[in-house]
Amino acid sequence: MTVLAESDLLDLVSLLDLLRPTLSAYFEALPNDKVTLAAAPSVVRSNLQFGDELTPTSSGTVNSQSRNQDIIQLFQSILDNSTKTASPRFLDKLYTGSDAIGQASELLLAILNTNSHVFSVSPVATLMEHECIAALSALVGFPTLCSGIFLPGGSHSNLTAMTSARNLLYPQIKLKGAVRAGISLSIFTSVESHYSIDKAAIALGLGLEGLIKLPVSGVGLGMDPAALHRAMINSVENGDTPFFVNLTAGTTIFSTYDAIQECLNVVRAVEDQYGIRVWVHVDGSYGGPAIFSPTHRKALLNGLECVDSFTISPHKILGVPLQCSLLLVNSHRGNGRDALWRANGLSADYLFHDSIAPESSAAKPTFKIREGEEDCGFMMGLGDATIGCGRRTDSIKLYISWKYHGSLGFQKRVENAFSSVDYLARKLNESPYFHLVLPLSSLPRLSVSFWCVPPSILANYGSGRSLLESQSSILLKNITAAVHSELSKRGTYMIDYMGLSSQNLPPFLRVSMSHPRIDESFVNGLVEELEGIVLTCRVTGEDCVVDLQ
Repeated sequence: MTVLAESDLLDLVSLLDLLRPTLSAYFEALPNDKVTLAAAPSVVRSNLQFGDELTPTSSGTVNSQSRNQDIIQLFQSILDNSTKTASPRFLDKLYTGSDAIGQASELLLAILNTNSHVFSVSPVATLMEHECIAALSALVGFPTLCSGIFLPGGSHSNLTAMTSARNLLYPQIKLKGAVRAGISLSIFTSVESHYSIDKAAIALGLGLEGLIKLPVSGVGLGMDPAALHRAMINSVENGDTPFFVNLTAGTTIFSTYDAIQECLNVVRAVEDQYGIRVWVHVDGSYGGPAIFSPTHRKALLNGLECVDSFTISPHKILGVPLQCSLLLVNSHRGNGRDALWRANGLSADYLFHDSIAPESSAAKPTFKIREGEEDCGFMMGLGDATIGCGRRTDSIKLYISWKYHGSLGFQKRVENAFSSVDYLARKLNESPYFHLVLPLSSLPRLSVSFWCVPPSILANYGSGRSLLESQSSILLKNITAAVHSELSKRGTYMIDYMGLSSQNLPPFLRVSMSHPRIDESFVNGLVEELEGIVLTCRVTGEDCVVDLQ
């Protein structure tokens, strides 16, 4: 075994000491720094000054003095050219920057650098995963302890939910495949659900034609239960087998919650009518953390405890560092707590040995051991519950963050997100220069969508509503693009824009709010910045060209 001299390696503590001034300066400047450079890839590439460091003959930096300087410059360049997601002014996507406890947890994961598939290599992560799953099961309100697994993102959790549902309901497909088994399966979801459901249908070989997209009950509303009922009946009568209904708790654009209980009632009625079993899944990747708020849990997630599976991503509203997502599977209706293991497990002999058994002299535990968590229990081999194998030990991040903030801290964070959106929507509604896509009566939500109405347009149309009713989609599109472009150039705030073709809505601006330091003063500053840009917009020509005075 070769022993490396201390001078040959830069240990972690020394590296952190070396980088401390750079990191301190970054955080100190964060409140006033631009959130984004709004630079093209070619500009960022030029800024990074890529050289020949990665060529087959590169030898790295050998001299310690130049090596240290190179590392400092590299870190500085990465920080300078990256989007400042840690800033509360980053309002573009459905997540925000992590806090200090999350960053420390992420560092711990890198130090451990282990794989969460078998207990022997990740004992602490395995047991923390058990604790998080049990605690979330209780928050959801499942009647019995659920099955569950941490996965790399909401899309992967949704794919695993669909795969597990198919394998549990139709185990012959797991063995033979759908074609050989002679079963044509159909999936149901709303037109505003996340596209990961489409990708899952493709990955499972069911195809996009096997995915039935259902209309919503109106702009900003959830899936139409009556449309779901008709579609499921048509599917059966056409010779297909309905097997998976996806409901969304917080859509990407409007953060809309499907009516879980109403849709469940429809599914149960169809099951009784045709003698079939249908899996109901809730994609709560975005809005799922509402389970931490008793008020919003009751108002938005009624019936959640009765669904078959539930995706939640703590790396969004809860601020746990990316990535951190879970799939929870209800053990009711015969699923059992070992549902994920029966659905996806192959018990590869080379990897999934029995867990370490206790010595005969070991003291017996004074607490009750949950099903599957016994020594040598099936939950000691977590990798067998996935459709892959190894995973990062993300359970450690959630456990540490949850212990640090407490359930009440998570509740406060969730409720602050809802109240911040409420306040922003009302401030925008007070101004003649903005028009909300959804009325104030549609609150509570986790995001705000709106169009901008410059003074010159206001003079011609009288109000944003009149402009919208005139069907001037090109004008609205160009105004949205101009305001967004100017805001990005300034770098003071970073928000997103989009349209919604399913509702014939031209592009609008959307603000998502989940940073815990957002308050009314912050919102007032955002509205003031947006209003200042809108007041400079000038529309010219028949093509509705928008420029800034």
